[in-house]
Amino acid sequence: MKHIRSQIFTALCAVLFSTSSFSDTLIGDFRHRPPEMVVDLDNYQLSGPLKDVIEQAAAKLGHTIEWRVVPFIRSLDNLKNHKTDIVPRVVHTIERTEFIEYLGPIGIERYDIHFVTQLNGPKIADYQDLRTLQIGMKRGTAYFVRFDNDTELHKTAVADDFNLARMLRAGRIDAVIVLDLPALIAELQAIEFKHYQLADYVYPNPIGNYYGMPLNHPQAPAFNQALTEMRQDGTITNIYRKYGLSLLE
Repeated sequence: MKHIRSQIFTALCAVLFSTSSFSDTLIGDFRHRPPEMVVDLDNYQLSGPLKDVIEQAAAKLGHTIEWRVVPFIRSLDNLKNHKTDIVPRVVHTIERTEFIEYLGPIGIERYDIHFVTQLNGPKIADYQDLRTLQIGMKRGTAYFVRFDNDTELHKTAVADDFNLARMLRAGRIDAVIVLDLPALIAELQAIEFKHYQLADYVYPNPIGNYYGMPLNHPQAPAFNQALTEMRQDGTITNIYRKYGLSLLE
């Protein structure tokens, strides 16, 4: 009986302390989204202003962040199931407010939506030109309301830019819708594919720069306050300037 009680106690402790909300160390999901989030695969180093900003906020509150590199689609699932504490750069949507506590925004950014095709690919001059195309997109990404809700478009959803770049080169899709143009271009360069072009049609897309925490996370109010103070006193602006970047107010 004593042995059974000991096992039960051990199992209970494992449950109680399995989430980082009960300790000073928080779990953060990171992904390669240059220039704000950069993953150096050769040296396994993570860098970028979004990392610096939230780490400084965490330090003010007596926390550290343990980062892990996770695809964004899995990060959304982690937020739903409280398996992570912080995810940088989560686009704010009504649907996601059902399971995400948003921190910020720390500023506004202009992330125009582009469409990329092969050099001799279809011409995309306006939204209607998308109707006949097979469009590659990243699973779980919010682009813009009209596109996201358009059930008549032919969409192929994949996990990441790695797959999108190779599918475009192989001609398996006609175009790629792109929120993070530098990330896709980096993948196209990695496979030495130069025969691509940006479509004339561009969707203007100013978005708030948010962090995501699981809904009702106990640390969310304190982090929001810390980020508000850092934005007001210029700390966030200075961190972005260090990387040669800027945020719109």
